[in-house]
Amino acid sequence: MKRRVLSLLLASAMSVSLLAGCGGGSDSGDGAATEESGAPTGDTAPADESAAPAGEGSGDTEAAADTFDVEPYEIQFSTTFNENETGGQIISYFIDQLDQMTDGNMTVNVSWGGTLFDTQGELEAVSSGSVDMVALGHMPHLDELNYLSFPGFAPGGTQQALDYFNDLIFDNAETSALIQEEAEQIGIKYLNVIAGGANAFCAKYEFTDLQSMIDGSSAFGNMDAAIFENLGLQVTATAPPDTYDALQRGLIDSTQMALAPMVAMSWQDVAKYWALDGTYTAGNMFTFNLNNWNALSADQQAAVQAAADATEEYSAGLYDDAIASDIQTVVDATGNEFVEFSQEDIDKFWAACFEAKAQAALDTCSANEKEEGMITILKEAASFTGYDWEVPAD
Repeated sequence: MKRRVLSLLLASAMSVSLLAGCGGGSDSGDGAATEESGAPTGDTAPADESAAPAGEGSGDTEAAADTFDVEPYEIQFSTTFNENETGGQIISYFIDQLDQMTDGNMTVNVSWGGTLFDTQGELEAVSSGSVDMVALGHMPHLDELNYLSFPGFAPGGTQQALDYFNDLIFDNAETSALIQEEAEQIGIKYLNVIAGGANAFCAKYEFTDLQSMIDGSSAFGNMDAAIFENLGLQVTATAPPDTYDALQRGLIDSTQMALAPMVAMSWQDVAKYWALDGTYTAGNMFTFNLNNWNALSADQQAAVQAAADATEEYSAGLYDDAIASDIQTVVDATGNEFVEFSQEDIDKFWAACFEAKAQAALDTCSANEKEEGMITILKEAASFTGYDWEVPAD
């Protein structure tokens, strides 16, 4: 674990995802897709999303090695996830870990499926203290959480995306100070980051690499035009719920989003050719009300943080299993293997993503006199992902 258990005490997606997908999609993971519409970034993942059950797969961590002698406390937790979704399984794992670590003295009362607060209401709920804790999908709240508008996904894999978020939010002294101070000003504290899955392209026509995918498209459906226009695609605004029909009717011939919601919405039935784009999302930070956090004892804080850290580690394995399962579902349905992009293609796509998202972040922050701070964050984000980014000239 990168952060110490005793440190005092976060995403991002779905309305269909956990914050993910670089194209216009959902809030599952971040990626462009989830940032704009809500694929897996921390809202509600599709109910039939494939994932290993809690306690199985490479994310399984047997139990809480640490134990804490604490006074009883019941955490009030609101989430838009349902219990059977991947996000729900992750929250259930946190509950089990905290129960084991505190011998049942710290418990969690969860309001599932947005019964208390929807995605738009989560931030106000936790900042006001109406609830203690949420799994915050941050993308709908960038007007308030300006410093979280950095690209919410990263190349390299599930763990690399988590490491990227952790570096910016917790580990890098300069960027974490900016992000944590912004959170404190509205009365919240981020505890961890949760994995969100892979992002993918799909098309109705055969392609063998990124350029042939671009060349073959006459109408690319997405809600995030900037990224894909950077690649030279002709973008047609298409929201995720409309994408299946648009592909089937030939209104669009290709698209990109977080893999999990794409598969959950059965786009493999109308688009036979697929490729992972090389980016992975994270988000849905476990977020605690700051006043309520400060009212906990040091041992209670340490127990909650330890359980949150264990849950972050578990989420990485859970999503790796889910990615493999979703890929196999597509292969079985289409009869086609996923195209494997070269490192050159992955780098080209990441450059298009970074430039589009960096400009959007600067626009958001400059309106609130936070541009200098965002430049600091973007420089670290670029460095961490190996991208040679130049600050745009005024």
